[in-house]
Amino acid sequence: MINSNAERVALDQKFTLKNSFLRGFPMLVIPPVLLVIILYLHNFYYLEYFHVVAGSMWTGMDLVMGIFFSYVMKGLNNIERARLSTRITPTMLFFMPAISSVTITAGIELVIFLKFSFSSLYIIIALIIAFILLIQGIGIFLPNELRVYSEILHGGKNVEKIVRLTMFNLRLSLSQVILQIAIIFIMAGLATGVFN
Repeated sequence: MINSNAERVALDQKFTLKNSFLRGFPMLVIPPVLLVIILYLHNFYYLEYFHVVAGSMWTGMDLVMGIFFSYVMKGLNNIERARLSTRITPTMLFFMPAISSVTITAGIELVIFLKFSFSSLYIIIALIIAFILLIQGIGIFLPNELRVYSEILHGGKNVEKIVRLTMFNLRLSLSQVILQIAIIFIMAGLATGVFN
């Protein structure tokens, strides 16, 4: 439903495709470049450190989005929710695909580096969960963020669409946290030898 001009999302003058790209491009490029450098160096410590830090960022962002922002958004009206969405969408659009992809890739590289068997039940479970996270991220989260971003770039006329997609993604973030905690549990078991 298209809202009246009074209900349009007031956009920041800095919210342009160019400015969003300039702000977001480093968040999209730096994590994969760092991972490529670390893989080239073939250093276990750097790879493990990178995987833990990237995974912490991913899980932390999902925690903030799924719990904190969901709580904040519940207390706002739709116009306020849409305005908040205009602030978080560019960051989420660029950062989340990059950080989630490099976390999963680094995790798989660690499995290879540590010579864990890909036929291990725990590795299979972790890979299935990682695959679900990847499908959710690329198949649901990212398209929704692109729809919100497009709507915002076109003047934010459809406030209900912005709010609906943003709230859906916030709930999706919470489900991703649960899956990420399951993977952390498996990784801790593998690292300590409990699951060997």
